[in-house]
Amino acid sequence: MNDKERYLEYLQEQLDQWLAEVKELKEKARVGGSRAMKNLPDQIKVLECKVEEGSRKIKEIADANEESWESLKEGFDGAWKSLSAGFKDAAAKFKWEKKQ
Repeated sequence: MNDKERYLEYLQEQLDQWLAEVKELKEKARVGGSRAMKNLPDQIKVLECKVEEGSRKIKEIADANEESWESLKEGFDGAWKSLSAGFKDAAAKFKWEKKQ
């Protein structure tokens, strides 16, 4: 396995974790009552948008040739960290609102 494949595997694992968390939050909201359900569409939509963005970024790296992917990776690392932080913030907000 080369560096690019390992990097893509790492990113896909993170994306899979996000998908699992979205699924779990949907289920918790479903059984959590009407207040949680009221906020569900907006909060889950934010999380799903983050997952979709992550998926597009992974495809961008996967489609890059061996010569250009290293330069893409440098800029991509910062974008992925920002995306990851955004996902965590949105998920935390959903969890906080659900507790109220």
